[in-house]
Amino acid sequence: MTVGTHSEWQIHMAAGGMAFEKGEYAAAERMFRGALKEAESFGNHDPKLAHTLNNLALACCSQGKHELAEPFYRRALAIDEVTLGADDPDLATDLSNLAAHFHRIGRYDDAEQFYKRAMSIVERRFGKEHIETARLMSGLAVLYCDNDRCHEAEQLYKKALDIRERNLGSKHQDVAESLNNLAALYCKNNRCAEAEPLYERSIAIIEITLGPDHPELAAALENYGDLLRKNGRTPEADAVDSRAERIWKKAGNHGY
Repeated sequence: MTVGTHSEWQIHMAAGGMAFEKGEYAAAERMFRGALKEAESFGNHDPKLAHTLNNLALACCSQGKHELAEPFYRRALAIDEVTLGADDPDLATDLSNLAAHFHRIGRYDDAEQFYKRAMSIVERRFGKEHIETARLMSGLAVLYCDNDRCHEAEQLYKKALDIRERNLGSKHQDVAESLNNLAALYCKNNRCAEAEPLYERSIAIIEITLGPDHPELAAALENYGDLLRKNGRTPEADAVDSRAERIWKKAGNHGY
């Protein structure tokens, strides 16, 4: 590996990471593909190659390109299973990425298996009250919610929210995610009065942490709009949906 090659890889990865954080997923994909060209020269078992593959897969998934993402996820996992220890956090990340992918394409049993494998690693390594454990709880809870296992989902959402608030503070992006997820569950079960303040708090946090033009804000606004419409507050819902649509158009992608 030459110094120049490593430098080019770092440049592409940094640019891809910045684009991804801003919700510019197509640009992130281009940057990560450039990084992958450099990483291929590092050797088949280099951890930087696995890291690059995971990032590229995430950028593809964020655009709904799930069929392109899965081979990248699987290749990253295969590398890390050979090179990392059984309790390595990076291996748990690989497993949770695949779990989220399987969830998106409706393979719920596979998703649950991979989430539980990842959570087992993280709990052994960091404990049951760690923020990474909360992240996996949240992913598994979303899966349960979509699979109509609402009671199990609610318990996990509440536990993840508690861990995040205690460890990250009340205005963190991850707290907003937990609030949004719990609100969606309540709304699904006609508990709209409980859901509304959670949505409002989540939206306020996202605006502060990610800015007014981020796709995650658009997704949260759409959820809130659904609740308003469900309660017969159509003019308010239309205004919220219009704002979400403006964000999606500016970002150049919609709801993946």
